[in-house]
Amino acid sequence: MNKLIKISNNLKFGINNNNNINNILLINRFYSSKIYTKTGDKGTSALFNGERRKKDDQIFQALGAVDELSSQLGVSKEHLMVLCKNINNDSTGEKKELANRVIDEIEQIQCLLLDIGSHIATPSYSEEQFQKRSQFNDFHTTQLENWVDHYTNNHLAPLKNFILPGGGLTSASLHVCRSVCRRGERELITMTNLENDINNNNNNKEISSPVLRFINRLSDYLFTIARISNKIEGGEESIYRRPSESLSNNNKNNSINNNNNNSNKYQRKLEKHSTIEEI
Repeated sequence: MNKLIKISNNLKFGINNNNNINNILLINRFYSSKIYTKTGDKGTSALFNGERRKKDDQIFQALGAVDELSSQLGVSKEHLMVLCKNINNDSTGEKKELANRVIDEIEQIQCLLLDIGSHIATPSYSEEQFQKRSQFNDFHTTQLENWVDHYTNNHLAPLKNFILPGGGLTSASLHVCRSVCRRGERELITMTNLENDINNNNNNKEISSPVLRFINRLSDYLFTIARISNKIEGGEESIYRRPSESLSNNNKNNSINNNNNNSNKYQRKLEKHSTIEEI
């Protein structure tokens, strides 16, 4: 116990004069070599400040969505790494360079998602030392915007239609990431509203604006690199069209006359166009 307190003091982790047991357990969790702690066996888990809440609390719904997003990004990153190894050397080497760049950016984002998790797990009423350790900077959102602008202005054809998720295994997995990111954003908003209602707090938001801006912009980035991945794979994008517009008169007649094949009336003839601009 004394060893844990000494570690916390050296790192300014904040054991108070009463040696608060929650803080000690939290530090033990960070520095213990064991994967399991048994502290959550009764259905509660600790926040960054040592406070314990039930595992179905909205704060853990938000944390879970962010964690799921990082895991999905890991899957997409592995797809990209395999793709990078299998790329035939093009004349300029641009495709491999693009793949390596996106891989590096995804890893940076996964690290930032851990920082966001710390921010989510630090309620606004936490002690100042916890607040400082979980701050999130708007620089990261600006960086995302710069990445999106770079890809959009230099590597992608203008987008004039809605596109359907897919286009290749890597691209499809990144569209899943985008959807999970959007869900994470909704969970964060719900969490903030609930916490503010509970605390009668209308001014001091539970989730800071930089975090919300980052998550909102992240879904735009993921959409963009899904298209970039399609480019790297040399794929084509499927464009949304209304079913009535994509069916030929012949197909319409067939769908009416063939009552045993009801799926015909839902068939779509999807336009295709390349995501790739001339290199």
